[in-house]
Amino acid sequence: MYQKAWQLITRSHYITLISHVNPDGDALGSSLSLYPILKDMGKKVSIVNVTTPLPIRYDFLPNYDKIKNTLPSRVDLLISFDCGSYDRLGIAPLDVPLINIDHHITNTRYGTLNLIDAHEPSASSVVLKLLHENAIPLRRDVATCIYAALAEDTGFFSYENVTAHAFGIAAELIRAKADPVTIAKNLKERNSLAKLRLEALTIDKLHLIYHAMVGYAVLTLEDFAATGALRSDSDACVDIIRSLATVELAILLIEEHDGFKVSLRSKGEVDVSQIALSLGGGGHKRAAGFTVKSKNREEIIEKIMEKAGIEAYE
Repeated sequence: MYQKAWQLITRSHYITLISHVNPDGDALGSSLSLYPILKDMGKKVSIVNVTTPLPIRYDFLPNYDKIKNTLPSRVDLLISFDCGSYDRLGIAPLDVPLINIDHHITNTRYGTLNLIDAHEPSASSVVLKLLHENAIPLRRDVATCIYAALAEDTGFFSYENVTAHAFGIAAELIRAKADPVTIAKNLKERNSLAKLRLEALTIDKLHLIYHAMVGYAVLTLEDFAATGALRSDSDACVDIIRSLATVELAILLIEEHDGFKVSLRSKGEVDVSQIALSLGGGGHKRAAGFTVKSKNREEIIEKIMEKAGIEAYE
């Protein structure tokens, strides 16, 4: 499959690399990692993410400034990264071949070719596998993007997807001149005051239920306006809830104009990927999410609790 994907890439001329709306480090790092390789092959390459503005903390990644928010006029191959379903790309269907690169077990396999490996710690490590399988040399700018994506999607090597394999990938990328110290400083030590205010507000709005084993918070449009925070500044808020000692299931509702984006985290027996999948989303066993076209926050929490097997809460 990896060789078939590369053959399709080789035959194509106008290639668009695209990642999911409200991208994280894995989405952007994965898509950026292929850009210089394809350019060197003489391809016409576009990098697209429809989200505006993009998270500024990734601006140190090579070719970040090449990302556009609209599709080019000509596309003969689409390659998606870290995206579980086509609708999360935020674009209308295109009648062109699509290579779907991901590591989420809940991926809907919407591609012409689906490079999906749930055993890989990040979508970027699937990209690395694609390069390995086709004997493509690893260069520094590519290694930087893949490492940044890997580091973020493993919680800087603290989540359950961290294995000897993940550390082996990291070691290979460092040998290829990815700089882990510089990457960590850029991703972890450039927080805006607005982001910190939003995280503090998350703690202020935290509700504990079911004997403090479930924690949830709701961030409204007014909260973002009041703090000056961007949508991407909320990425760590659900993990703050999970970090509380008693919490086994963390829920964060982020208000959108037509509903809520819901992020789920767990550290016990709850498989949040199955909860998210049943509600139209997806993800991993310990980290997942979904969107809902409803403003009834109480009903959303009740549905999550029901799916988690918790029939009532205080």
